[in-house]
Amino acid sequence: MRLLCINSEIMTFESFISKRLIKAKESSSANRVIRIAVVSVALSVAVMLISMSVLTGFKNGVKEKITGFGSHIRILPFTASASYSDVPVYIDNRSLDLLSRTDNVKSITPVLNKSAVIISGNDFHAVILKGITGSYDTAFFHDALVSGNMPKLGKDSKQEILVSKNISDKLNLETGDKIKVYFYINDNYRSKNFYISGIYDTGLGDYDERFLICDAEVLQNLFSLEENDFSSYEVTVENFSFLEPTADEIYEKLPQDMTVQTIDESEPSLFSWLNLLDSNVIMIIIIMILVTVVTLSSVILIMIYEKKQMIGILKSFGTPNSSIVKIFLYKVGYITLKGLLFGNIIALVIECVQKYTNLIKLDAQSYYLTSVPVEINPLHIILINAGAFIICMLCMLIPSRSIGKINVVENLKFE
Repeated sequence: MRLLCINSEIMTFESFISKRLIKAKESSSANRVIRIAVVSVALSVAVMLISMSVLTGFKNGVKEKITGFGSHIRILPFTASASYSDVPVYIDNRSLDLLSRTDNVKSITPVLNKSAVIISGNDFHAVILKGITGSYDTAFFHDALVSGNMPKLGKDSKQEILVSKNISDKLNLETGDKIKVYFYINDNYRSKNFYISGIYDTGLGDYDERFLICDAEVLQNLFSLEENDFSSYEVTVENFSFLEPTADEIYEKLPQDMTVQTIDESEPSLFSWLNLLDSNVIMIIIIMILVTVVTLSSVILIMIYEKKQMIGILKSFGTPNSSIVKIFLYKVGYITLKGLLFGNIIALVIECVQKYTNLIKLDAQSYYLTSVPVEINPLHIILINAGAFIICMLCMLIPSRSIGKINVVENLKFE
């Protein structure tokens, strides 16, 4: 490799020439084209980064809301056809401790689900009462409270219940109201009075329409169940990416009369929809890369046309085509990096503004979220920038081949 030593700085012949080209003043037409190329790269990268950030934030936001109701994994009776089965399930403390020590498991809590009907005046509504214990993490419902408080549990329980805003609006209910809930027990209907301790609104219409939260002990007494009889055990995991392996490991530790159900198995249509969003973002990334490649190809062809004399001189000195191609690729690389820098700045500014101000709102009934979610992932930033740069540089090799077709004698005479 040919090396040059300039002011104690060692560099290759190609990088030395390209550095001079970068510092040199271009014609007005070339300057405009280069600016357009930088803007094109910047906007393309910004769109890719924002798209990936919004997609990741949206998928994680919806998953968090869904798992707030039903957790990541449910442990159910093997004979249960649904997660709201009347077949009780019981796990002793020793087995529960063994399951809790499974890798990636954050917590395991029992719940008791019972179907019922609320009657208020002449209106009625079919619901599912979700009975929880003191070990249940209520942070999700605390964040969703619009009025009142969470129901008191255990010894302090006063037969309180948490109702969704959807149900309270339909039945004209408010915090503190007494409601009568009807259950179907042993081929007969039996009523139970509850007091509304609070009203919640998660934005998940299908779930808000169904679920009410109360103390599991109240339901156990009503249905004459043992203290440790529950409908299911809800498992929360640390990392959603390892959901399936964790579910498999838990299943291996369970007795034969129990099984597991992951959240994507209980909500297949929702997760299929979320996975479908990936293809949309991939299409956006492909289109943005194509736009950048086309723009940079035009730039390199214009630079080659404007530097015909220089190319002719270099060829007359015996410089191989591969070295001349490198000179122009170095300059295109500089333009690309400049565009990437501006693109990252634009994307990060927009993402931070949205993340901390929630400026752009969404219809919660349609999208499950109240604002456009943003999740800044350093790994995604690195991969998008590196991938865009490598693809662009590889594609630039095609227009650079036109250098080999330049005739030395004609271009020297022309100048």
